[in-house]
Amino acid sequence: MTPKNGTPPRAPGGFRAFPSAVAPGKPSPGPAAPLIAQPGPGVQGYVIQRLPVQNAMPPQGEDFEVHGYVALPAIGSWAIVCQRTVPTGRNGYIKRIANVFVGGGFEEGQGGVIWQIMIDLVDPTFGAGNQNQVAPFFDNIVASLGAVWQPSPIDGIRVREQQTFALVVKNVNVIVAGQFIGGRLGGYFHPIDLEPPNMGF
Repeated sequence: MTPKNGTPPRAPGGFRAFPSAVAPGKPSPGPAAPLIAQPGPGVQGYVIQRLPVQNAMPPQGEDFEVHGYVALPAIGSWAIVCQRTVPTGRNGYIKRIANVFVGGGFEEGQGGVIWQIMIDLVDPTFGAGNQNQVAPFFDNIVASLGAVWQPSPIDGIRVREQQTFALVVKNVNVIVAGQFIGGRLGGYFHPIDLEPPNMGF
């Protein structure tokens, strides 16, 4: 409730709450959620105008959805399922992933086929000693993590401008008989200058 002197009440942490306006003649529905929070005396902080770019796509961002299907490569070989290059002046986050095996001869979790998510695909031939960078914890995927039509949400894999990110697959020991590999990577790009100054990769 607002004190008689008209000063907005303090919310926890020393912030003053500014309630939503109520149309004249309409009864108040009770305490309203603050529209903004303003530091009270002796309290330091920031007024948050939007969610950080790692949590949500800003209005200046661009959504991406890349997907593809490729024939299962020969045993011991790699193939690129889908890929995209980050535009200049943008960084981004992969927020949705999917990888599937279509056909016979593959058992989930057995390691006959492995997928990787590359955050910088430098050498698409996967030659010896290549400088390709794999996303941490996505270097040895041995099971389907999501369907192409219904990808799995993740917290986010950071990607940087002018780097090519990709979903790739290696056939370890599955006999080729007309099978296909499918996959999808979804997320968004954002202007680099919207990142916090202490953002690190």
